[in-house]
Amino acid sequence: MTSLSSFENSRSQIKGAVFISASSSGVGRVCAKILAEKGFWVFTGLRNLDQARSLQQETGGNTTPILLDVTKEDSIISAATQVAEVLSKKNLKLLGIINNACHEFHGPLELLPIEFARQEMEVSYLGYLSVIKAFLPLLRQSRGRIVNFSSINGLIVFPSVGTGCAAKYAVEAMSDAFRMELAPWGIKVSIIEPGAIATPLWQKTQEAFEELPKYVSMETLQLYYPSWSEALKKSRSETNLFYKIATSPEQVVPSILHALTSRNPKIRYRIGLDAKALALINWLLPNWLFDFMARRVFLYR
Repeated sequence: MTSLSSFENSRSQIKGAVFISASSSGVGRVCAKILAEKGFWVFTGLRNLDQARSLQQETGGNTTPILLDVTKEDSIISAATQVAEVLSKKNLKLLGIINNACHEFHGPLELLPIEFARQEMEVSYLGYLSVIKAFLPLLRQSRGRIVNFSSINGLIVFPSVGTGCAAKYAVEAMSDAFRMELAPWGIKVSIIEPGAIATPLWQKTQEAFEELPKYVSMETLQLYYPSWSEALKKSRSETNLFYKIATSPEQVVPSILHALTSRNPKIRYRIGLDAKALALINWLLPNWLFDFMARRVFLYR
């Protein structure tokens, strides 16, 4: 994969803007900082503008914070309008948008409230779709790029993350459709498919998992977790382990930069040894054997 340093000489003089749908932490925040350092004007989507000051300090001020909730149509339209106004004032073009908002819940499908599945779809799929539709007029003007975050979970299904896999599969299908439909305007669409990334999302997902007993009876819970205390212990241990071995946000940014700036961006960027290994294992093994291994790892009984 192209390194960050290779962009220093070839891309540092590019003048244009990029919109990131979620910039408060993780990959979005790191990406905003690096893009700003390389000469991009970065529009940073934030659900809380109180975070804007610290982010602008980190990026040297080359950002415009945009209040954005990707689950609300009026918020998305307002964001696109604000971006268009700033672009006009600064005489810039929108070179690309990065869809990276994410909301995840872990647990067997039977146990998760249907509202959790709706939230994942609203944020991680319908939010992407709504943002793209709102920003397409600006992208047509610049023949810009669309970069959508998916995951290895958009290619392979694992137990206990079924709602997340469904949302990521939807992102994959949507991205493929947009790639073909927008080709006449020269708008290229790339998909980022990382494995585990070390971001605060891990802790939020763990906290949500620990609240499962609030939503289902103990009898139903014990169908999957005969000992809830042991399940919590194992879950916390695995969350800490995965977080430690996960890919850092900084390691994801070169792929995003390539997708935004290369003359021939890839359609898919698979990132992390875990993602590449899982994809290979899934391809090599028969379904029954992969299922057996996945159940042993992801189900706690």
